Amino acid sequence: MSAKDFLQKGRKGQDHARQSSLTKFFKYRFIAVAVTIAVIACLVAYSFVLFDAHEAEHNGILNVLGRQRMLTQMVAKDVNRISSLLDALGTDARLQDTDTLRAKLADTRSSLRAAASAFDSVLSHVSAGYLPLDVVKAVSPVGAETGKPLELFDLDDPRFASTIGELRSLWLSFLPRLETVAASEVKDAAFRAAIIFVNENESTLLELSDRLNGIALARFSARGTRNETMYSVTVFALIILAIWFLYGTYVFLMEPYSVFYQGIRNLGVFENHDGDRRKRRYSALTREVTQSFAALRDMVGLVGVISQGSSFQETLSIIFKTFRSYVPYDYIGVATFAGNRGTRLIAAYGESGGALPSLPKRLGERDWDLEGSSLGPILESGAPRVINDLESYSSGKEPREYTKILLESGIRASITLPLSLNGAPLGFIFFSSLTKDCYTDLHLSFLRNIRNAIALAFEKDIFVDELVYASTLALAKMAEARDEDTADHLDRMSRYTVLLARLMQSEGVRAESITAEYIRELGRFSPMHDIGKVGIRDDVLLKPGKLDPDEWEHMKTHATYGANVLREAENSLSRKGRAFFGMGIEIAAAHHERWDGSGYPAGLSGERIPLSARIVAVADVLDALTTRRPYKAPFGFEESFALMKEGAGSHFDPDIFSCFERNKDAFCALYREFLAETPGTF
Repeated sequence: MSAKDFLQKGRKGQDHARQSSLTKFFKYRFIAVAVTIAVIACLVAYSFVLFDAHEAEHNGILNVLGRQRMLTQMVAKDVNRISSLLDALGTDARLQDTDTLRAKLADTRSSLRAAASAFDSVLSHVSAGYLPLDVVKAVSPVGAETGKPLELFDLDDPRFASTIGELRSLWLSFLPRLETVAASEVKDAAFRAAIIFVNENESTLLELSDRLNGIALARFSARGTRNETMYSVTVFALIILAIWFLYGTYVFLMEPYSVFYQGIRNLGVFENHDGDRRKRRYSALTREVTQSFAALRDMVGLVGVISQGSSFQETLSIIFKTFRSYVPYDYIGVATFAGNRGTRLIAAYGESGGALPSLPKRLGERDWDLEGSSLGPILESGAPRVINDLESYSSGKEPREYTKILLESGIRASITLPLSLNGAPLGFIFFSSLTKDCYTDLHLSFLRNIRNAIALAFEKDIFVDELVYASTLALAKMAEARDEDTADHLDRMSRYTVLLARLMQSEGVRAESITAEYIRELGRFSPMHDIGKVGIRDDVLLKPGKLDPDEWEHMKTHATYGANVLREAENSLSRKGRAFFGMGIEIAAAHHERWDGSGYPAGLSGERIPLSARIVAVADVLDALTTRRPYKAPFGFEESFALMKEGAGSHFDPDIFSCFERNKDAFCALYREFLAETPGTF
């Protein structure tokens, strides 16, 4: 064997020895810790058992010695009752017959003797310093298991000796007098002397019984305190021993965890720590390693949320709550492309945890031109942008409208990341803070790590939603296409609906419900209001004249049928972990309900009608009145408005119609725009 081989073998032996030492170290140390903790647990459990037994014995002493007081009072009461009954038997003016009185007299004598016997029995045991076993079984499970009487007093205690001596002496004087009273048939001199003695000495007997009770409880409490102190000291010593074991293990493991920590820091989760790292390691290691695992866990959790098929808004809310401990932000916004990709942006999603409720609303009221903005170069380069002082960044130049909104909302710093998947741009995500100079390169590094997951969730949400939405909208348009006069009705009434909802939002009508997301949903699902017409017969749907009663009843079924169609689609998606058609179901089912309850199919009234359906009802009627239908010629805008005004408060929600009326000119302008686009329909 060469020297080199010998040295290598020696090193391997040393490594093996170290591994064996480490194994033994952990083995014996953890055995010691486990045994110590087990002993502590057993002692704590046993202390609870002793506490319960102690409490039971305490209550038993109170019951037994307290009963002596009750027996004293019972004896005095029975003595006086016997006197009263003898008086009643000796007079002709008695209220009860003789037999009844004698029966009561016999019962009272029996009660007196029983009380005296019970008092005497307990007193005889107490004089010996203990309670009898039959009494112990009733008050002390632990004492009953040992089969030993419950010791109450120290016979050498002078207080006990004095008190028990006085009590026994007085009781020995009570006994013959009680028997005299119990045996007497007439109230002679002996009887009267016995009565007087009992009444005069009852309070003394009670006082001595109470004093004896106090002596017993004081001794019992002292014994319990000693036991508790002993167990507390024992448990405390064992806890100190366990802490010592654990601290030794902690120190031994610190260096390996330090190596692990250096690798975790490369993820960009933590900021650098200056100064002597060895000194800092002992105070910060556990916190930072724990944060590292938490970051990894949260990233894995985000992937899990995406894989479950949650909507992007739900995913964004989870991101907002989860990653605030790693990156300082107060608002997350997502902008996506509107219309032709790469030209205009809409603030599609926003999340602030309720801190900035007006910000997503204000940003979502319009779309924004991408060309000429600072976002264009970011999209081209794919590189994130960090602005740590938005006020300074915007000074010296005219800020764009969305920057003004951010500044007015209090935003002072932001990170902008372009979102793309497989090279295709999807939009932007913004992490914004109310505090300036809060972002570092490490924050940017961390956000880069989760950006792809966000883009995947965003693209998946858009793809699934658009696929489902497009399929369902095609069905709705097929229903409308059966009538050439209503072929463009869906687009028009959708735009009327969105306009009305935005005006309500700006004027504060139902402001708590109408968010940017709510308006987007209205625009998407209002065209599905008459999807149920696919189930209406052509001879009814296309009839040029007024429908007869049977035909009208058939026509009214389109609301219920449409809601059921969307509900079936919703149930299918729900089984796959998504909810999609909630608002569409509301609109399809209730857009023909009336504020006064005279509508169909359910006869709902007032606030029981979903808000979405009440908004769509105004837009639907406006377009129906102003356009040609198989059964009527179109009305002009003013004539249609006058007809609708008659239904304010009966057909339409009065608050919604008031908003519509105040903005009559805006709707008239949109009507004229439609008139210019498709003049043959009007």
